Amino acid sequence: MRIWLANHYAVPPNIAGITRHYELAREWAIAEGAEVTLWLSRFVHPRRTFITEEEKRAIPHVPGLHFQWLWSFPHKTNDVRRILNMGSFAALFLLTGLFKRRPDVIVASSPHLFTAFAGWMLSKVKRVPFVLEVRDLWPDSLIKMGGLKNPRVVRLLTWMESFLYRHADHIVVLTEHQRKFIRDKGIDPSKIELIPNGIVVGSWEPDPSRRSEIRMKMGVPEDHFVAIYSGAHGPANALEYVVKAGRHLEPGISIVLIGDGPEKEKLKRIKEEEQLDNVHLLDPVPKSEIFDYIAAADCGIISLADNDIFRGARPNKLFDYTFVGKPIVTTVDGEVREIVEKNEVGLFSGAEDPEGLAKALAQVRGFSREKLAQIAENGRRYIDREGDRRKLAKQFYQLLRTLVKKD
Repeated sequence: MRIWLANHYAVPPNIAGITRHYELAREWAIAEGAEVTLWLSRFVHPRRTFITEEEKRAIPHVPGLHFQWLWSFPHKTNDVRRILNMGSFAALFLLTGLFKRRPDVIVASSPHLFTAFAGWMLSKVKRVPFVLEVRDLWPDSLIKMGGLKNPRVVRLLTWMESFLYRHADHIVVLTEHQRKFIRDKGIDPSKIELIPNGIVVGSWEPDPSRRSEIRMKMGVPEDHFVAIYSGAHGPANALEYVVKAGRHLEPGISIVLIGDGPEKEKLKRIKEEEQLDNVHLLDPVPKSEIFDYIAAADCGIISLADNDIFRGARPNKLFDYTFVGKPIVTTVDGEVREIVEKNEVGLFSGAEDPEGLAKALAQVRGFSREKLAQIAENGRRYIDREGDRRKLAKQFYQLLRTLVKKD
């Protein structure tokens, strides 16, 4: 089966960013013998630079997996150039795809809808099934975060969203909330499938000898209790409250934030102005290395803005932390909190509450060795049930196979 998989923000594991699509594509190529073309941008969104030839050469060769690198307009901040970045990628996906050999199925992923719309148009030209993957509920999340106020743009994106829901042959969502949201818009529930984020089990093994080295890179003392946040630094992540928790931390506790985004400079200013020596802001690291950083920490932080749109979030950090076996402190109410509490892998600290976060970290610091061992075991069981990327890739592939057979 020939599969086109398009995501503007997909990256291979030697680059920091979203590796879901690389991991799915690799699994389809290896385990299923599929011929997979992964469409992705040469402009790496988290760090705002273009991928280098050296980085491309470092990507492991996988028979059957092909990369289609597309140029997209460079940008540093979320201004009009960000829109040009999205539009240019989608336009080049459409134009380039017109001249490529026909696939058997096309999968295109949000968050922005332009790539997905280009994928649908290509599916009509090529006469193949189209699968919409919903990573984020656009434009609902933009509107509720106050980032989209132009009524004409709202109408356009709302129309595009509804059109894609109705005309996709199938819809894949990453959370239960997304499935309910789309179903409540009148879309047939049998057309929507939940395939959440996950982890490639066996892709990382703990190396205790690296703990001291990693802690030196973090800039934290060997004997400190370290809480780590890894991921995007944008308005949606509400990281100013995580940084401000440094005011309330007990002695011997440090917070480390790894990643990049439009809020990074603001977070640095907060740290400097309030002289928070117990908060450390690090540059992004590749997915292939992030597990070593998580392993060198003592717990993981999940943070999002206190907004209804995030009640249904299920961030990849949830799987990263449970895979490594670290307890979680989440500031996010809703689906994440339910998973954390139901599986007994951590605590809810309250939303946008620096003092509450500091108290929760102190509570986790006081956990016994036996309790921490049980949390690690609970996390492994959760990954086996709901977060094993190979099992999820198999589920996704069977869906694609069914659609192709119907066509």
